[in-house]
Amino acid sequence: MRISLKAKIWVTVLVIVMMFAFFILYYFPAQQERHLLTNYNKEVQNLANTVALGVKIALTEQNFEGVQTAVDYVKDDPHLSFVSLIQIDTTWNATHTVFQLQKTVFKTFPENVQVSPNAQSNDSVVVKNAPFESPVMNGQIMLGFTTREIIQNKKQIRTTSLLVSVMVFIIGILIGFWLARNISVPVLALRDAANKVGEGDLTQRVTKIPRDEIGELGLAFNKMVDDLSKAQKQVSERSRELLIEKKKTDELLLNILPADTAEELKATGIAKAKNYQSVTVLFADFKGFTTLSEKLDPEQLVAELNYFFSAFDTIIQKYNIEKIKTIGDAYMCAGGLPTANNSHAEDIVKAAIEMREFINDHNQDRVRSDISFEIRIGVNTGPVVAGIVGLRKFAYDIWGDTVNIASRMETCSEPGKINISGATYELIKQQFHCTYRGKINAKNKGEIDMYFVNNTIEEYVTYSSEESFSKKSAI
Repeated sequence: MRISLKAKIWVTVLVIVMMFAFFILYYFPAQQERHLLTNYNKEVQNLANTVALGVKIALTEQNFEGVQTAVDYVKDDPHLSFVSLIQIDTTWNATHTVFQLQKTVFKTFPENVQVSPNAQSNDSVVVKNAPFESPVMNGQIMLGFTTREIIQNKKQIRTTSLLVSVMVFIIGILIGFWLARNISVPVLALRDAANKVGEGDLTQRVTKIPRDEIGELGLAFNKMVDDLSKAQKQVSERSRELLIEKKKTDELLLNILPADTAEELKATGIAKAKNYQSVTVLFADFKGFTTLSEKLDPEQLVAELNYFFSAFDTIIQKYNIEKIKTIGDAYMCAGGLPTANNSHAEDIVKAAIEMREFINDHNQDRVRSDISFEIRIGVNTGPVVAGIVGLRKFAYDIWGDTVNIASRMETCSEPGKINISGATYELIKQQFHCTYRGKINAKNKGEIDMYFVNNTIEEYVTYSSEESFSKKSAI
């Protein structure tokens, strides 16, 4: 069950008022009555001790008039109910086996009051005993004082407590009404505004602001909402900037690393090397690049390389081939990673043919120029290890003998030719027409079966048919 703030204020005030009223009406009177009765008992006991001391002195000196004088000390007290001189003797019990104390009322004032030697206090009389010993007799003084004044004081305390309780209750009700109206209204307004702000409405403000601490809270709330509104705008602007920068960073990272490697690096801070059982690697470089670099100024040379390599990037992207790196005028890429597939050899060879055709077309456009670019391409297929190494300037790379042999394929190639190894040939011989070159010695690798890729089987068949048709027409 939900209780409103106004109800809570009322309940709190009523509980406090009722507790205070109970204290005034019951606890305080009881404490006062107990205090009065305790003091009265002490006072009567002190009087009994005084009388007993006077009687003891008088009996010791055998001054019997002194006994009367000691008793007269309390006779004129208006609260006195009786004063008795009790004689205490030691006698045998009925069987004469043990001694027992026998108390006898020796004298009482007033004389017409019947007093028991074993009298106890009750609601109307407070009874106190004070023993004494003397050569003449042993005994005790018993005083009985009326409690009429105590009872009257109790009644007066209770009446006063009742009146004070009623006044406290009335004052508490008035305070509760004032608190419920002056606290709940601005607090509820502040609550409603805070709820709407929590829902995202930063236009909310507290308008009714009292001149007290709640008013200060309202002003602080308004300032907080203003600051939140400004901060939200700043955060939104910064978030947009961060998203733009993150997009640029991600794009830059993906230009350097494969997507899964980049995600692994961002997530864990490291990227584990992976083994690939079958990958096709392509190397390409330009013949006579040193001579070309002497004919062209550095800016022009870099522009030409950027032109060619950008075209190569576009070509390999069509076939889902991963660019590995460029070293000077050398271009390296690989198929079958980072996502393994069964068409990597065919994809690489198709890309190599397009690269070769792009260079040929470029040279045709510059037929009148004394500068031409001739490309050599080498391809090999086999297992590799791929990953990144080092802590700075990350670069995705591949390692293994497959890579070394692919490099040798490029070195043993000829300008305008695509030189592939026997391992690659076995994978693409059904799709491409190739010319067997024989076993050629590769540096540090011995003799390797090498093939030149001419074109696809379909292109070869079409070309052969056209050539045959031309010869017949000539005849």
